[in-house]
Amino acid sequence: MRTHPLFFTLVIIISVTISFGQEHEKNISEYLSLQKRVYSFTKLDFITTEGEFNESICTLLIPDLKEDSPPFVAIYYKRDNSQWFTESLYRKRLRFNFKDGILKIDQSNFWDWFEIAEIKIVVIY
Repeated sequence: MRTHPLFFTLVIIISVTISFGQEHEKNISEYLSLQKRVYSFTKLDFITTEGEFNESICTLLIPDLKEDSPPFVAIYYKRDNSQWFTESLYRKRLRFNFKDGILKIDQSNFWDWFEIAEIKIVVIY
């Protein structure tokens, strides 16, 4: 019995399709396990009554943050009468460290805080 020359090509295509589907399901399950937290601050929160930057927004308590899995952290800013914009438009990397469920964001990331109306910190872990 002779096999058609395209038979092996068909077998390869089917096996690649099956393995791709399994890998795709694995990737989806990894994304479903991610958690997101959003911290929102207005000027009343991040500027003290003395007019200084309130450093307390630099420390976020996230008990289920794992030390072996670095979080994705983004800071979004909004000026009065403007659109939201993100730190990554101006800098390549956000500076932070994390340990024992505490995320410490370097204050230097809030470079323009005195001109900002709102700040959102998004943490995906």
